[in-house]
Amino acid sequence: MHNYTNQAEVTFKLDTNERDYITVTLDKLKVKVKVKPIVTGQQIRFEAEIKLRAKVNGFKGAVTTKELRDKIVTEVKKEIKETYEEGLKLDVDIYRLSEHLYRSNVKAWKKYEANGKIPLTKDSLSKIDIYVDKIYLGNKTFEETIEE
Repeated sequence: MHNYTNQAEVTFKLDTNERDYITVTLDKLKVKVKVKPIVTGQQIRFEAEIKLRAKVNGFKGAVTTKELRDKIVTEVKKEIKETYEEGLKLDVDIYRLSEHLYRSNVKAWKKYEANGKIPLTKDSLSKIDIYVDKIYLGNKTFEETIEE
């Protein structure tokens, strides 16, 4: 969840048929991430906005662009939340949210920091907006090439 992500892949199922999986590559220099800290009273929350471009590596069957976008958004949000929560279990600020607060509001950071970081909870990352800017078709093969 930063602008210098080299590459990420997301694999998801299109519908209830367990054979219809699609793998989508999120490429370098195609991701734009904005993290906005919001300080209200004693609570610090963060909102993330992520714009990305995706490359479909290949798939079988018919799928619409809207279906792809919806599945990509759902799956990326899920992975971001899971990674964030695993970081909390290890007491790690995996997305460097403390630094985002420091860079945008140093007074609030100084007020709430303890040992160089701010206390985070599961609800600290309150909003994640994901926009799929473009979807590219990487591999032109849309049929199975290996038979079982």
